[in-house]
Amino acid sequence: MPSPTFTFLNHASFLLRTDHALLLADPWLDGTALNDAWSLLDRSTSSASLIAELNASGLPVFIWCSRAQPDCLSTPFLRRFRAEFLGIATFLYRQGRDWRLPDELRRNRFTVVECAAGQARTLARDLRLTAYANGEGDSYCLVRCGRRSILHLGERALATRAACRAAAERLRQANLRVDLLLTGFADMAWCGNPDNFARREAAAEQGIERLALQAETFRPRLIVPLASFVRFSRVDNAWLNHGRRTPLGVLEAPRLEAYRGLIRYLAPGARVDLEFDSPASLAAQHEHALAHWMRCWRDRPEPLPRPAQATVAELKEAFLKYREKAGARLHGLPRLLERLRLLRPLVLTLPDLRQTIELSYLRGLRLLAREAQADVAMCSGTALYLLRAEDGFDTTYAGGCFWIMRGKGLSTFGRFFLPQRMGRRGLDRQRPWTTAQVLLRATALWAARGIRMALR
Repeated sequence: MPSPTFTFLNHASFLLRTDHALLLADPWLDGTALNDAWSLLDRSTSSASLIAELNASGLPVFIWCSRAQPDCLSTPFLRRFRAEFLGIATFLYRQGRDWRLPDELRRNRFTVVECAAGQARTLARDLRLTAYANGEGDSYCLVRCGRRSILHLGERALATRAACRAAAERLRQANLRVDLLLTGFADMAWCGNPDNFARREAAAEQGIERLALQAETFRPRLIVPLASFVRFSRVDNAWLNHGRRTPLGVLEAPRLEAYRGLIRYLAPGARVDLEFDSPASLAAQHEHALAHWMRCWRDRPEPLPRPAQATVAELKEAFLKYREKAGARLHGLPRLLERLRLLRPLVLTLPDLRQTIELSYLRGLRLLAREAQADVAMCSGTALYLLRAEDGFDTTYAGGCFWIMRGKGLSTFGRFFLPQRMGRRGLDRQRPWTTAQVLLRATALWAARGIRMALR
């Protein structure tokens, strides 16, 4: 009987194969994500090749989606998969407060199965998956593949010692040990303005610390880094790459010295025999992969252009439609929140237009003096996408295509677009109880921050 195999595909995506089924995780293999804000370091992989391999296997396919971000739920992949896959496929997810993921899958007419947090789901005789919550929308999972256990943490799960210990206790109670740990070494997130290099250095150190904590707590037989093989790719966010740790820099970090012998990088397409391979047997593949990823890291293609310039008239029309839609979804709640000063108007500087505008749920869009104190700066094309797209805030925030202009600018930005984020995540008048819970939680967090600031 062949051993179960693990194949690294690209970035956060991998494929597990047993005698009876395939498990595919977070497929993003080509193209850009987040309105061209992210691109893959290795651009040699393709959805077409993967789908052809899945078709050739003749096995049922299970697809694990850890969250509703485009690097984990690639819309181009879904379209191609729906058109070209010939077999039986089931998408797996864990339901949190974010309803985007199942809604998107059902819109594409896929078979969708919810995995209850902490409850093992049998996919095949030799394949089981247990999903766990990581915040409101993200998830991580434990996979039992034959006799081996794989803990897939992705980019950001279990970042603290307390979270790691709680997860380790669950594994201990189930009498399981971690054979293979899959985890990221760099959180792809906005880390300060162009001149905040120290902030990006600190974020890189946090990525190293997270990996070290996980290695100390779970003591896996093998660690394979993933979910960190992308770059910020646009001209208005490429500076976020400066300060990130290279794959070699991660390996050489003093904090990880005790675990260097367990960490094995894999190049796209590299395969691991889960029954027989070990860190020692993977040493040659690791050296090849490390050289490959360092070449990709040093290869710095010309940044992609920012979105085409928009006019103030286009922005005004887009905000009018956005404001009407947000009000209809939430029965006028955005206006009420602004009137109660739980939301405040957002002031945007648009450097390419040399204009400063105010967005208000009560007053609409207004032009301000160019030198007016702003919360956030971004190019006009990004602002137009922010207002027009259903995922405008999430994409702009994750892509990092903006600058903060004052201390509270980031929190003001996030609070102002809370109605859009709620609508995008399916939290509107159709789910009143869940929506109320989210609003109460957001209000409590806002009040707690205000109290902490006052006490200082």
